[in-house]
Amino acid sequence: MKALLIGAGGIGQNVYLPQLVKKGFIVETVDSNLPATFDNIDKVDKTYDVAVICTPNFTHYELATHIAKKNIAPIIFVEKPGFATADIWSNTVEQYRATKFIMCKNNLYRDTQGAITSYTNDTSSEKMLRIDINWLNNNRVPNPGGWSTNKKLSGGGVALDLFPHLYCQFIKMFDVEFLQHIKRSSYSMTQQWGMSDMLGSDYGTVDPNGTYDVCDFAQETWHLNDTIINIQAGWKSGIDNQSIIVHTKDSSYKWNFGLCPAYAYGEMIMQGMLEDYDYHIEMDTWIHKQLEVYYEG
Repeated sequence: MKALLIGAGGIGQNVYLPQLVKKGFIVETVDSNLPATFDNIDKVDKTYDVAVICTPNFTHYELATHIAKKNIAPIIFVEKPGFATADIWSNTVEQYRATKFIMCKNNLYRDTQGAITSYTNDTSSEKMLRIDINWLNNNRVPNPGGWSTNKKLSGGGVALDLFPHLYCQFIKMFDVEFLQHIKRSSYSMTQQWGMSDMLGSDYGTVDPNGTYDVCDFAQETWHLNDTIINIQAGWKSGIDNQSIIVHTKDSSYKWNFGLCPAYAYGEMIMQGMLEDYDYHIEMDTWIHKQLEVYYEG
């Protein structure tokens, strides 16, 4: 199998490349700033079984449609948050029917959530009154001052970066069918920090001369029948907390799921190539729709 990896920095070099190799792919890369097989997507003159786009957000659409137009790969995985709107994503899927576009949803493919999934699927379990799903990073702001904290380039901040992971937790807990029944009742976001607060970050280098104008904390409340679901995400929260807490009348149950393990990225590629495409279209369109309210660019 052959894979084309577009974006040879950070997550591309450290996660996607080794995972693709482990899965048996021959990998070629595209990057204009780092050592790569091609320094420009226009120079790619081969075909591949799959393409993976993990470049800055503002480049996703142009790269994905270029690959589709040139028939470079029949399946394209696009890092979250995908494209700018649900309509753009849906129209692209419709326009290029010979190509499958799949938003990267690596958190769907981790195997560390068996306990919570078993609990939510057990009809004998206590009635769930409230579920809290958290993704709070102690000090993992992605490359402060770079494109990810510039709303003109990233489209937005923490919600676009982390909420797709938390939406995947929804789907793991209740399956994709629940998307038609869950309703968002409120949402909010705020910018708590600025460049002057970015003395360091555990997640990428800091450009003190760059831009930091995106929201770095966001929260939502949902209702699924009589169950309230609260989710929150923060980049620089002072604590590390990736957890699910289920509250019943008499008890609370907590599962710490932590950061996504690298192997899940490889599983996502392998299983995504085989799974029903309509399954992904439904999820990806829904995720895009929820993210629209958080676009700041």
